[in-house]
Formats: sequence, structure tokens, C-alpha cells
Amino acid sequence: MTEGIYVLTHTRATTMRRSARATATALAALLLAACGPFASGEDGAKTSKASEASEAPVKTLRLGEPSTQTTELTGNGKTGKFTITPQRVVVGKASDLDELKDEKYKGWVPVWVYVNAKLVDGDAPMTGAMVMSDVGVRTADDVPVTRLLMMGQDLTSKPAGCEDDAPAAEWKKGDDHTRCASYLVPEGKPAAFVTFSRGYYKEPLKWAVQ
Repeated sequence: MTEGIYVLTHTRATTMRRSARATATALAALLLAACGPFASGEDGAKTSKASEASEAPVKTLRLGEPSTQTTELTGNGKTGKFTITPQRVVVGKASDLDELKDEKYKGWVPVWVYVNAKLVDGDAPMTGAMVMSDVGVRTADDVPVTRLLMMGQDLTSKPAGCEDDAPAAEWKKGDDHTRCASYLVPEGKPAAFVTFSRGYYKEPLKWAVQ
């Protein structure tokens, strides 16, 4: 009698183990089917390649050449897409800064950068587009320099036609305006590049001065 009970119990245990294995195999098959190519990383690689292809490398242009990629500027709840064209850099003299009567300006030279922006797409008309806030200057060793910010005054050597950003200016589709701002470069290290920032995640647009 005891032997019969053992055989019956052993048979049931074997059947349960087989059933458990079958269930596990079925679940594994379902998970594999659901994951598909993600299990091998194939789809992830395709997504990464597509992302890389969507943002082409930035080509260094020369002054006077419009950007090959548009950039977005926002103002008063609207966003426009603009082409950017740095036009020229006017170089001052170190003595131009003497009127500021501040020792911290010793060893620096002012430069004025003229940049044209054209609204080509997006929200229009719009106001509040600030062009020069994203413009930068770099030396030949690719080091960014400081913008010269002056509240309520300008250097007497400021070139004619150097107009600051105008927050109230209206932009209609197709409109373009030229803005200007001043920067400080170290003596002996002239401005070599003008840049336009596009945020933290995109390489800035870049133009060679010479």
C-alpha cells in the first residue's frame, strides 16, 4: 500500500513539474514575441541612427553667408523660425575703453558685431524677437569672449548704424532686421568667429571672421 502511494505521489509531482516547465516556456515565448527586435538592440540602434541623421553637423560659414539651418526665436508667446547672417565685425581700439574709467577694462579691445535676422517661417507677425542675446564671439583658439553690457550709455566710438535689439519691433514673414552689439576681446587675440547659440543640446551656428 505504501509503495502504491509513493508511485502515485511521484507521478503527480512529475506531472506538476512538467506543467510548470511548459508554462514557463510559454511565458518566455510570449515575452520574446512582445519584445521583438528590442531584445537584440536592433530597433534601438535604428532609432539612434535616425536621431543622429536628423541633426546634420554644423558647417563653419563666412561672414555674409546666411545660416543653412533655421533657428527659433520666441517673443510674447510666439515662435518664429529665422535665418541668421552675421555681416561684419568692426574692431575698435583699447583706448576706446578709457572713458569707462575702470581698470578691469585694461588689456581689452571692443568689437561691434552686426547680425541680420530674417523671419522665414513660424508665427507671424510677432514681436519680442531678441537676436543678439544668442550671438557670441570667439578667439582663434575657440575661447568665447565677454559681451560689453552698458546700461543707459554707449561708447562714443560706437559705429554709426549699430542698432541694439528692439523688443517692440514687429516682424512679418519675410522681414529682416540688422542688429548690433559690442564685445570685448583680449589685446592681441582678435575676434575669429561669430556664433549663434541654439540652446544646450545643439551645436551653435558658426561663422569665420576672416
